[in-house]
Amino acid sequence: MLGTTIGGRYHITEHLGGGGFGQTFLAVDRHLPGKPTCVVKQLKPQVDGQAAWQAATRLFDREAEVLYQLGNHDQIPRLFAHFEEHREFYLVQEFVEGRVLNKTIKKNVCFPEDEVIDFLQDVLSTLAFVHEQQVIHRDIKPSNLIRRQHDQKVVLIDFGAVKQIGSQTINLEEESTFTIAVGSSGYMPNEQLAGRPRYCSDVYSLGIVGIQMLTGLSPSKLRYDARTGELLWRDRIQTISPALADIIDLMVRYDYRQRYQSAVEAMEALQVLASPKHDTVILPTVNSAVKSAQRDQLSLGDRTVPPAKYSDAHFVWFERADELFQQQRYRKAIECYDKVIQIAPNDYLAWFKRGIAFENLHHYEDAASSYQRVIEVQPNDYLAWFKRGKALEHLKRYPEALAAYDKVIQIQPGNYWAWHDRGQVLEHSGQFDEAVEAYDRAVNLKPDFHLAVESRKQVLMNQRKVDQLYHLQHYQEAIAACARTLRDDPSDANAWLMQGMALENLQRYREAASSYSKVVKLQADDHIAWFKLAALLEQLKKYKEAAAAYAKVSQLQPHNQWAWHDRGRSLEQMQQYESAIAAYDQALRINAEFESARDGRLRSLAQLKQQMQQDSVTYRPPTQYVV
Repeated sequence: MLGTTIGGRYHITEHLGGGGFGQTFLAVDRHLPGKPTCVVKQLKPQVDGQAAWQAATRLFDREAEVLYQLGNHDQIPRLFAHFEEHREFYLVQEFVEGRVLNKTIKKNVCFPEDEVIDFLQDVLSTLAFVHEQQVIHRDIKPSNLIRRQHDQKVVLIDFGAVKQIGSQTINLEEESTFTIAVGSSGYMPNEQLAGRPRYCSDVYSLGIVGIQMLTGLSPSKLRYDARTGELLWRDRIQTISPALADIIDLMVRYDYRQRYQSAVEAMEALQVLASPKHDTVILPTVNSAVKSAQRDQLSLGDRTVPPAKYSDAHFVWFERADELFQQQRYRKAIECYDKVIQIAPNDYLAWFKRGIAFENLHHYEDAASSYQRVIEVQPNDYLAWFKRGKALEHLKRYPEALAAYDKVIQIQPGNYWAWHDRGQVLEHSGQFDEAVEAYDRAVNLKPDFHLAVESRKQVLMNQRKVDQLYHLQHYQEAIAACARTLRDDPSDANAWLMQGMALENLQRYREAASSYSKVVKLQADDHIAWFKLAALLEQLKKYKEAAAAYAKVSQLQPHNQWAWHDRGRSLEQMQQYESAIAAYDQALRINAEFESARDGRLRSLAQLKQQMQQDSVTYRPPTQYVV
């Protein structure tokens, strides 16, 4: 690539780096005065076939639009161009002159607390804007943060969605996949690792960077509580204010529900620390370390080995496993996770990642077993239950999968994904009514949950539940379900009626009228079908036919005031005012307070009087002019 020109204008001058998702280069724009420097990102989607390529292109264009919108913020690089060339995608972005944070953060070098607070507030203000655009960054880490040279502001680069385009196989139905988690090991919370990031996932990642700055330790060197999953980091700092420590703890909680839910929430919490003075606490690091070592001793067979004797190996194997996982070398990663588990049999995070690796290899039996071990250590880990349910679903062990999803819902009643996937299992099990109820719960929890809406719609269509489809305003699907029923039984009057109603809601009036005509041929005494047919005929300005249909309703229901009223209106349109007055009179006999019928009668009387006056005018020949 070096020395080449792409897009007809961007001349590549330097390779900046890259990975599985693509490569990043420095370039000069030869079309602009001064040939300014820019950054070019080359993405190579893994697609097979023209349809998949078109789907990848749509995804790339969509993400480019997002990056363009985000570039309105001063601390996010602007997007200058995006294009496709030789079946590769390119993004051209603003070059930010500054120092990447991973060059600044050094091993065992701790930043002052005030600097960390300023840093967190700076990045959170940018993240707040990102989240307002309904975007999750998904890859907050030191190498994606640049301290800008001219004003020392922190600029946020490399959004994870772009990496997704380059690193994941395109799914033609969803135009995305969950085959791997986009992000970086050590900075990703568990829900993001499982492919379900949230706004608070970015907050977690930034909190980890804050801890790294305070402690001088990389995330892989941090310990965590084997019982709760929470990070243990305070004892690695000599002095820190309790307020800041509490805020960071809330940023990096294991359970996403217990974190700050957005960048704005975390930023507001940090603002109380903005004053120049705040209390500090000296933590008893030696005593804490001793207690921690005693607490974290693990049993290996008949021997109890203190962490000091295995911790280095434990971290090395874990770090290697995560690295292999990120490279999608899942078999090798599993071997390394197994080494971790040999040292620490109850390391639930190793079991969890082992399960995801097996899942990506489609070894669902092994994945389910790994998630089961997580659950044995952490019985209320909703995500492990969820992942186990998904693996069991792949194995078609539906009763067990259902039990797993039920456990997720017990822990998190508002988990709409669990309700949706519970619906899928019920659908596979042939329990269609129960499946619809589960999809209903998912949609009630998240009304814009399109996947659940579509899943429910499909079940209702397959089961020909036309009434429910109509009630949910899925008119096209209701029509399709009626058509299937009518192919089997053309004499099903209810199917013709429901089809007519759905067509009417889609404003396809002629087709709807045709469906209602079928109903009244099959059931001549169906007053509802006659009334609906009459209204449509009137809409179509077929007033004579409409008046006849309203007359049929009046014959079937002599006390239906609306049938008499609407018949009068059709006759009025035909200028048959005497008959219209008679129809309005009948409506008023039924309901003397029927104001619309009274207005129609007065209007018809006036028109009749005018008509009679015109008929009585004597004919006069035209005036003769003398020239």
